[in-house]
Amino acid sequence: MKILKLVMDNPVSRAILRAGTGKCKAGKARLEHALEIFSGISEPHSLSCRLYSGMIDLILSGGARIFNVKKEVISDYFKETVTRRGVLSVLRGIASHGIVAPQILDAPFLVVWNYTNLCNLKCKHCYQSAGQEASDELTTEERRKVIDELYDAGVVSIAFSGGEPLMRRDFYEIAEMASSKGIYVALASNGTLITKKAAKKLVKAGVHYIEISLDSTIPEVHDSFRGVKGAFEKTMEGIKNCVDVGIYTCIATTITKLNFKNVKDVIALAEEVGAYRCIFFNFIPEGRGKDIVDLDLTPEEREEVLKQLTMSAMERKIEILSTAPQFARVNLQFSEGKVIAPTHFYIGGGSDALRVLAEFIGGCGAGRLYCALQPNGDVTPCVFMRNLIVGNIIKEDFLDIWQNNEVMKLLRDRSKLKGHCKNCEYKFVCGGCRARALAYFDDIMGPDPGCINNIQYYNTLLKVIAKPQHIVS
Repeated sequence: MKILKLVMDNPVSRAILRAGTGKCKAGKARLEHALEIFSGISEPHSLSCRLYSGMIDLILSGGARIFNVKKEVISDYFKETVTRRGVLSVLRGIASHGIVAPQILDAPFLVVWNYTNLCNLKCKHCYQSAGQEASDELTTEERRKVIDELYDAGVVSIAFSGGEPLMRRDFYEIAEMASSKGIYVALASNGTLITKKAAKKLVKAGVHYIEISLDSTIPEVHDSFRGVKGAFEKTMEGIKNCVDVGIYTCIATTITKLNFKNVKDVIALAEEVGAYRCIFFNFIPEGRGKDIVDLDLTPEEREEVLKQLTMSAMERKIEILSTAPQFARVNLQFSEGKVIAPTHFYIGGGSDALRVLAEFIGGCGAGRLYCALQPNGDVTPCVFMRNLIVGNIIKEDFLDIWQNNEVMKLLRDRSKLKGHCKNCEYKFVCGGCRARALAYFDDIMGPDPGCINNIQYYNTLLKVIAKPQHIVS
């Protein structure tokens, strides 16, 4: 980190980076064009092009040495538009804010769009309380404008969520529009509507990644949680259909007392059907989830589950991740540095370079690396903070909301954390789940009661959490 700050976090380097975000003769940001030159898909048009391409070559060649990766591999990597947009996003953040831990970006890297409130299931844990279409959902034309605004802002990835996005007829059109602009398109779905034909349509629309929810390998448990009999069978069909057409398929499981002992079976099932990844979501008592707050794990249970996931990640080929920010801490402690999860999108072998990356990315990214859009265009720091509205993308400038809203600014300042989170040595790789702090303490900077280090705060909650009534033995 010190070397990186020395090279890039100084007045001269940051001035060069700021100038690099301006457009060159090719009509693109100078840095973006420089990345194209580095990857061999474009040629320099001027002296400034050569200057920036030389700087990019120096930075990426140095990074290749640090991470022990061949320069040719990185060069091929940057032939993808979405990769170049991702790096440009980070460089813009450094130009504006310097190199900080955790890093702040000028625009969100990821936007999770709750595309509709429509849903064909009645999940007990649904943070959106999805079911019927909301009366104020965006029109198709407004959705096209949203894609244009997110693209112009520099957003790298859009994850369509819901409700169930496939319930809206215009989903494929809007997804294809985003993909055609070079935005990485992901989809979170319950899988029940993904027939063989639908899977092919997803590929055609440019959906690169799909996350399908599966609450248990036991059909009765999954169906009970989803509120519809037969959901398990249709979900499994959807998973297999996505795998068959070559979409990067992930099985997503929200961990509760109903299924935390079923974690290894979920991983085994994912491997069996050919999924690339398993991701285990934190339970957040929001929406209908408020009604089953007693199903949340204790800090001790969560710690044991995260240790199991760390062990499985070390032993198995399938990617195993968790949205619990504490996963990064548990990885570091339990594996003795052999495994590090800088984010719930990636996990890798332990190294000093990856530890730096973990602090750079910084755990919980709400309002800092990503934000959410509601079906009516409202902007929130996280999908699990649906009532914490910081603006509306149709009525206000999106970048102004992202850069200047006071709630967003607060979420970027780890010195304002409370409880053990404030002084924790892992606060730059974790930071606690801000949505859980908000849900339990009505304070986005409050302690995350899911962490073993905040157990005293969890104990204060036991007086108001109902006695278990939903547990299935």
